[in-house]
Amino acid sequence: MSILIKPQEPQNYTVDGVKFFKKHLDKLRYDSMVTDYPITSSEISVFMILHLYTDEMGQIRSLTKDPSVSDRKQLCISNLSTEHDLNYETVKKAFDSLLSRKYITEVYTSNGMHYEIVDYAKYNQQFANVSNTFQTEEKSSYFRIPLPLFQEKVFGSMIKQRYHKGPILLLELCQYFSVQLGTNRRDVDNVEAVVGERTMAYLKKTLNTTAKRVRNFLSIIKNVIMFKPVEQKIKNPSPDRKERKRTFAQICIDKFKFSLNEACFKRNDEINERKAYARVRKEMAARIKNAKMPVKWRDMKDIEKSLSRMVKLSTHLDIVDKAQKMLDYTVSKVADTLEYMHIDGELNSINRLGAFVNKCFSNAFEDYIKYLTTDERIQVMTEYHKTYGYYPEFITR
Repeated sequence: MSILIKPQEPQNYTVDGVKFFKKHLDKLRYDSMVTDYPITSSEISVFMILHLYTDEMGQIRSLTKDPSVSDRKQLCISNLSTEHDLNYETVKKAFDSLLSRKYITEVYTSNGMHYEIVDYAKYNQQFANVSNTFQTEEKSSYFRIPLPLFQEKVFGSMIKQRYHKGPILLLELCQYFSVQLGTNRRDVDNVEAVVGERTMAYLKKTLNTTAKRVRNFLSIIKNVIMFKPVEQKIKNPSPDRKERKRTFAQICIDKFKFSLNEACFKRNDEINERKAYARVRKEMAARIKNAKMPVKWRDMKDIEKSLSRMVKLSTHLDIVDKAQKMLDYTVSKVADTLEYMHIDGELNSINRLGAFVNKCFSNAFEDYIKYLTTDERIQVMTEYHKTYGYYPEFITR
């Protein structure tokens, strides 16, 4: 007998960032604690950065977001060192180590080679398929690394100053904020209320360093995660001159309050639309990956724009409860078309795959609209007219 869990109310805010799975963090923790060949801060940093460039199936078809970079150079490792102010040799060594440790792997297709984050697709599919029954242990949880953490380029400083445990602490702090926003802070209206506390003893142990270097580490990340002392005391020099080791008063911090920069949050004003887009984006990426279609990075971005357009169109069908069915129909039809063309060897003959897919989506949408009943069409047109003052072309044409 399954026990149904009451669905939670939608959370008001989420962390604006890239998805990172808890199981990957668990593996990093283990590999950082082994005595024989522990994983380094540069390897963890590069692994975190790679999540900026992956799709929903963990595939990395480009190591840059610069559209001016040619197709031939998109997978050059130098892109990472340039965009994140890292030493090329450090990145190259870390990247090769991640390959040997099987955090990432090379995938060869008829169209060339791309990289893939190992187990990313598996964890993502586990999360998508988890049921509403009492089976929470099967759920593959994730959290988000805020985008400003990459924009501030903190990883170079951590690596140069040899904070070996720094990236692990960053991931744990990111996990804290995602968990807070998803549990007891779901209905928070002011992100300033999302704060936590950590002791100096905890930070010294986690970073495996001194109090002075802890304060220096906090200064590196202060533009993204801010730590403020809440408990501190003054240690005066010993009155006994023989036992005196210093002649000045020392300020000792016992505890900090920490918070995330407001720029790291985004409000869930359009939560249903976001969920619909995430779902169809994942579905399309899975179909492309499983069929081993040779889709380039730029083409995939164009396909995602088409998916976003279809999601926006689907909102107009909410009034007749056909939004999800329309998305399922169009995504399935377009994915089937691409798969059949790939099997027949016709996919490589298309010069602009993104434009072709966009047209396929338009045709599939027009086909679906024909299945609406007269009453459903009238309801959609009436609701649309109330909002925009005119009737929708996608129904009347």
